[in-house]
Amino acid sequence: MCVVTTMGAMPSDVRGEWNRDAAYHPWIRRIAAEHAGDVLDVGCGDGLLALRLAEVSRSVVGIDKDPVAIAQAHKRLGLVPNTDAAVSEFGTEWGLIPESYDVITMVSVLHELPLIPALERVVELLKPGGTLIVVGQTAPTTLLDRGVQWISAPYSRALELFYTWRGMYRPEFASAQPVAPSYSFADVTDAAAELLPGAELHRGLLGRYRLQWAKPVAVAGPKAESEARAGEAPEERSSEASADAEDARVLARDDVDELSHMFDQTRELPTIEPPGDVRRSA
Repeated sequence: MCVVTTMGAMPSDVRGEWNRDAAYHPWIRRIAAEHAGDVLDVGCGDGLLALRLAEVSRSVVGIDKDPVAIAQAHKRLGLVPNTDAAVSEFGTEWGLIPESYDVITMVSVLHELPLIPALERVVELLKPGGTLIVVGQTAPTTLLDRGVQWISAPYSRALELFYTWRGMYRPEFASAQPVAPSYSFADVTDAAAELLPGAELHRGLLGRYRLQWAKPVAVAGPKAESEARAGEAPEERSSEASADAEDARVLARDDVDELSHMFDQTRELPTIEPPGDVRRSA
């Protein structure tokens, strides 16, 4: 099931820098801090988010298809020991290992990737219990989409002017080849319902949506355990069975002895002296 809601934006003063993407950095940082693990920042740009996540994470790897962006990220992250950045198309060629990341972030980049393959790749790379965080853009295709876009434009502009007046606005990182969104919010919702069961989506008022999904932790049930045992060699199963039988025999004997003692105590009756001078036989 996919939960979709409409919410306002989260403008925030983050160390003197603000734009529509940076407004969501505090939210992303809080989730990463809960994991305090390994983070993959897809579409890292100049490394601003990676720098902030490095403060609360064990390691942060930023990837971007733009070599200029990675060069800027290297300058920003050069003195941060638990970070790295590399040019990558978010494919398999860069050596990303499945189930290696506690958090994967995608800020204003998912719309530049094939939607279904990108989400399938995320599912593959996340550790069980890991979290996907998306701040994304979509194409307006419905009246609701256009209504949210119409409200977002003056709201975003007002915040931009406010933070410019305070000296905090920084332009959003622009890729060398920006790509306009080709799919709608409904497309994202459908894809999340198919590939990310339980994901939460929220429309924002900065021309962005938020998506958060936690990868389920697989728990082996009785059927899985029986299938695993069925795959064992016969001699292994027989040796384990004999050992289990011996343990059961010993434990059963000890338990019966203890229980018998307790049972005898509970069955012990008080001695009742007969009335008068009646003597008990020797």
